[in-house]
Amino acid sequence: MPKATTSIEDTQRKELKSAPPDGFVVLRRMNYGEVIQRRTMVKLSVESSGGKKDFRGEMAMASREVARFEFANCIVDHNLEDDNGNKLNLANEVDFSRLHPRIGQEIDKYISEMNNFEEDEDLGN
Repeated sequence: MPKATTSIEDTQRKELKSAPPDGFVVLRRMNYGEVIQRRTMVKLSVESSGGKKDFRGEMAMASREVARFEFANCIVDHNLEDDNGNKLNLANEVDFSRLHPRIGQEIDKYISEMNNFEEDEDLGN
């Protein structure tokens, strides 16, 4: 029978060009339940009383929550620290908010690539 589950041990280490000299993250793919939960976090409101401007504001809030969810669930390990040498807890709101934007964007890119199911791929990989 074919394997139909994700494994938390199936991870990928990504070297971070934005965090030299040796910054890295270890990521795992979301399972189906997390994919569905992520979808429910995207809130679209076309009944906004303020028009187009309010609609964009709601999308920005949803995008932030989706990014926090992805960082908390997909980052298995990393070696990123704050100014005092303490390892960042990227599931924590404060540490997530303090993350350098270039590093955050690079991690976000890797998470998106790992969870892009639009392409045909072998589930065994």
